[in-house]
Amino acid sequence: MGSAPRMDWNRLLDATRPKIDKPDKKNKPSKDVRSPFQRDIDRITFSDAFRRLSRKTQVHPLNENDHIHSRLTHSLEVASVGRSLGVHIGNFLQDIGELPEGMQPERVGEIVQAACMAHDIGNPPFGHSGESAIKDWFQGHPGSLTPLPVNCRSDFTKFDGNAMAIRILLNTGFYREGFNPTNAVIGASLKYPWPSSYDVGKDKFSFFQTEAKLVQAAARKLGLIAFGDRFARHPLAFLAEAADDICYRTIDMEDATELGIVSEDFMLKQFAAALEWSPRKAEYKKYARRHYRQRNSSIRTKLIGLATEEVVELFTANHDAIMTGALDPKASLMELSQGVCQTIHSVYKELSDDLFYSRRKAILEIGAGNAISVLLDQIMAEASRVCTDEESTNKEKIIRLLGRDKVEIIKKDKTSCHYKIIMAIVDYISGMTDNYATDLCRKFLGLGY
Repeated sequence: MGSAPRMDWNRLLDATRPKIDKPDKKNKPSKDVRSPFQRDIDRITFSDAFRRLSRKTQVHPLNENDHIHSRLTHSLEVASVGRSLGVHIGNFLQDIGELPEGMQPERVGEIVQAACMAHDIGNPPFGHSGESAIKDWFQGHPGSLTPLPVNCRSDFTKFDGNAMAIRILLNTGFYREGFNPTNAVIGASLKYPWPSSYDVGKDKFSFFQTEAKLVQAAARKLGLIAFGDRFARHPLAFLAEAADDICYRTIDMEDATELGIVSEDFMLKQFAAALEWSPRKAEYKKYARRHYRQRNSSIRTKLIGLATEEVVELFTANHDAIMTGALDPKASLMELSQGVCQTIHSVYKELSDDLFYSRRKAILEIGAGNAISVLLDQIMAEASRVCTDEESTNKEKIIRLLGRDKVEIIKKDKTSCHYKIIMAIVDYISGMTDNYATDLCRKFLGLGY
């Protein structure tokens, strides 16, 4: 028997793009001092999809407390941790002789940073509640998907913000041209490298049928190992996921303290042992005397630093399994932890009920689900008519909302018009901020003008 196929870092860090960037019209040599991956970061940073994250829920919807995280601040923090993880692994690859010739470890950090910057740009309004509301609506209205091929229906009944992020990167971002990111960043962004039609026992996937060919082409270019209908994870996708896990678990606890969901000394009591602070030691007493915001900020900083070190150790220890695709793609590096990452995970898990089912959050999430349902009720009612000559009172209005030029392009494709129209509707709704979705719902119901 031959050895298992193994991915190659020379291919995994590919800096080429799916589409060739338009050359300078005057044929002047480029004066751009940025690496290809820094350009990816900048394209995401200056995009409207990224900017809208400032008014999208992280955990607590429509919160007026300025100390609470939004999807935007969360994404920036994840990108910061991701960059550090990537540079560490770049140094590791250099030490074992697997970093491509001429590449610096910092470039690996930039790839992970870009993937982290983009990881939430596909999230709908109201966070995971919005995601669930979209899935629930399509599961409750199977007739709306009857004209679609079977493998396309699950794009909606299993709707996932991860797949929408890939769609924005490759297709709809930058005014419907996509960001045209490097193949390495595409790979690092594929948290769940399979389509919605691939059954893994949960509604998680990384690309819709609209982006399947582009993703498959990138996977071949990167040398991702194919396992039937799925690919092995790009190794850097494990780092992007770990950066997200580290940040949301520590920072959600910090936000919970700010909102009074847990006591002000919660983080000190829960993590003193992990930080080797005995209540009798001066270090513990010093932090106990501080204002809770200053104290929690210090604890969070120390936890993220320790967790980053442990994730690097876990990655290097499992490098061979990662490179052969043997490490379960549904498992995260944090789940392999026996140290501080495990402690963070355990404390967070115990807190989850208080965090996710507070009275205010529960009430707002019920309202959020209803808002998404109202929007889909009104807009999807016209979906089938858009692809035909059938007239209705609201058909023309819905076309205006989606964009007439976009609809006209879709209508030319008779074979997949219905699928693409529904996808355009989901593009529209998932791209909304919490505030805009709430406002539009009220207007659709005649409650505000």
